Amino acid sequence: MEVSAIKTRDHGWKRILLIKPNYRTKGWDYYNMDFPPINLTYIASYLIDLDLEVKILDAKVNDLNYAQTKKEIKNFNPDLVGVSVFVSAAIKTSNDIAKIVKEINPNCVVVFGGRHPTFEPDETIGVDEVDFLVRGEGELTFRELIIKGSPENIKGISYKSNGKIIHNPERSLMNKKDYANIRIPMRSLTKLNKYKMFTVRLETVETSRGCPFTCKFCTTHVFNNRSWRPRPVERIITELKMISQNRKITDIFFVDDNLTVNTKRIEKLCEKIIESKKKKEMNDFKFFAQIRVDDIVRAPQMVKKMGEAGFWVVFIGIESINEDSLIEMRKGFSFNKVLKALKILHENNIIIIGNLIIGVDLNATKEDIVKEIKFMKNVDVDIVSFVLLTPFPGSDTLKELESQGLVISKDWSKYTVFDPVIKTNKLSAKQLHELLYYSFRKLKYFNTIKGMTSRIVKTRGLMFILNPFRMLALINSFLKVRSLFKEF
Repeated sequence: MEVSAIKTRDHGWKRILLIKPNYRTKGWDYYNMDFPPINLTYIASYLIDLDLEVKILDAKVNDLNYAQTKKEIKNFNPDLVGVSVFVSAAIKTSNDIAKIVKEINPNCVVVFGGRHPTFEPDETIGVDEVDFLVRGEGELTFRELIIKGSPENIKGISYKSNGKIIHNPERSLMNKKDYANIRIPMRSLTKLNKYKMFTVRLETVETSRGCPFTCKFCTTHVFNNRSWRPRPVERIITELKMISQNRKITDIFFVDDNLTVNTKRIEKLCEKIIESKKKKEMNDFKFFAQIRVDDIVRAPQMVKKMGEAGFWVVFIGIESINEDSLIEMRKGFSFNKVLKALKILHENNIIIIGNLIIGVDLNATKEDIVKEIKFMKNVDVDIVSFVLLTPFPGSDTLKELESQGLVISKDWSKYTVFDPVIKTNKLSAKQLHELLYYSFRKLKYFNTIKGMTSRIVKTRGLMFILNPFRMLALINSFLKVRSLFKEF
């Protein structure tokens, strides 16, 4: 989105530090995942034309402890610190960072942003060390805050005044035209960090925001008012070419919650990627993405082009093998479509990471869930991940389970999808936890090692697997996951 540049102005704050906290959760981080903070680089892109200094501190990728984080903050000496609360479970770590900032300089302003502050504004702003909240999309709200130097009358801001919490009116989302022209993230501020997944060096790219579907446990449609906004394919290609200036980046994670809403658009994107690679205009990128089962089934030609363009790993939400549960969750597809989608993906040598949720059927017995876990052992998914139903703030699931008295904890640090925070009509929290660890024991990290190895060789070559560093990293990840249920 184009906004008018402001070159000279007396801003309230001159030194802006944007922080991604070093919060790690057991489970996901064992897959060697360190993603760039694309939300912060987007925020930074809307500050770059202002008369100030901006720095991004990624405490997570650099694995900084509190003492190291404090040293970094003190050395930069910011006037304002923005903290990304990227998951609800990170709120305690974020609050600790706010305390560190105030210890260094009580006059430094602390601003929180992210989905958790958006959906739990009263509790988040209630912490003494947190001065302002940016609710919803942050780019324009944060920019306006920095320009004005005051939160008053800025849409999308929450703050405290004379002991009273004030929530300014909501800011509308960028419309489709404005989002189509959103600024390119300021990756120069994170270029020294080594981001990775499965040991490969990667960058993240956003091609769209939102999702038109309304899965009950999800907050994406709530955060985005059920809208889906795409960026033009041409601008995405331009961005990929810019990233190609760093030859060490081999992979791209498309962070869209639902990449394949418009299948024709993705076909066009793949065609442009193939064309650009042939002309040596971009790196020979390989791609990760999150896509929907029904999009795969209705557009197998799209999947074929994705394979040709370099897509090699996709995440799909299977959620359950039970048809009634899929309907209850408002997934919009049947399990039969899941099986068709798996076949189409594997025909194109794409590795599948499939996720299922324990607890979605509130009347399921222990035997029912054990049967589902055993069934998935024989389904052709390369990596199967079971998680616990977690009613995140903003989700319809939280409202429903609270009304039924099934939420047993509002300790957000436990909202990891691996810690039980609910019970069901038939199972206690302890029983749900036991079933999760049973799934770890039964599925053993990789579900179809032989098939997955074959697909990796076809997409990345034999030497990719034989790389000793990569082998050691994968073995280490495997041992960490195994240790979860051994300790249990």
